[in-house]
Amino acid sequence: MKNNKEVVKEFVYYLQAERELSPNTVSAYRRDIFSFLEETVKGINDVTRDNILNYLSLLQSRGYSTASIARKLSSLRMFFRFYIGEGLLLESPMSNIESPRLKKKLPTVLSPSDVDKLIESVNGTSTFSIRDRAILELMYGSGLRISEVLNLYIEDLFLKEDFIRVKGKGSKERIVPLGSKAKSALMKYLTTARTELDKNSSTHLFLTRNGNRLSRTGLWKNFRKYALRSGIMKNITPHTLRHSFATHLLERGASLRTVQLLLGHSDISTTQVYTHIDRSYLRNVVSLYHPRG
Repeated sequence: MKNNKEVVKEFVYYLQAERELSPNTVSAYRRDIFSFLEETVKGINDVTRDNILNYLSLLQSRGYSTASIARKLSSLRMFFRFYIGEGLLLESPMSNIESPRLKKKLPTVLSPSDVDKLIESVNGTSTFSIRDRAILELMYGSGLRISEVLNLYIEDLFLKEDFIRVKGKGSKERIVPLGSKAKSALMKYLTTARTELDKNSSTHLFLTRNGNRLSRTGLWKNFRKYALRSGIMKNITPHTLRHSFATHLLERGASLRTVQLLLGHSDISTTQVYTHIDRSYLRNVVSLYHPRG
């Protein structure tokens, strides 16, 4: 009989090798499973439905949020499903246990004019202004995640063809069109600022003062600076540009399927959150401009 550490190790290897999940996601699954097994003090073959329900009650009594509990249940569900597939379990103790319903939180979205304000706040001619302007234009123009921007290489740019190659979640690659303003900002960065920053013959696209790849922390700090400078009275993050990209496309008639492909969502239900924003926008238009609105 395998002990819990061996069992979890096999599950982690499955997540890495077969599901190809990111290191952060794998770590989250691992923590969730170990937390559960430590609380129940049982081996995988001895876990019952009552153990799961007791664990749920324990999490609620400790003040865990609905989102955290739902995530932990999702980890357990995949964990037991894997071991049924391996022939180590006949039935999952998760059967007929529903995850708590999550309220869908609508993401913050900027208006096109606010996007302009944010990007125009990077109006200097310094090396770093040119670099950061290219980053903001790219994030809004192509709807990229922070990690996708930071993990771009020179070889991922196809400027003549007006597209870029992006490596998204789970190392899935997709081709994303490059808008004219993002292309122009990138070309300016490549021909001026990047040549000054490239001290180590790096193949990464966006570099720091020392010629290293720009970090997530560095991008965040710069974004906050420009957000304050723009005077936008909203609590925004770099991801706000991705939300704005999707919403503005839908508002102008793009199909949900098209936006799904551009964002790199594997499930269209993830993209559907933007339809709620789109409906809200349409309601506001009617109330503002219709005679009987």
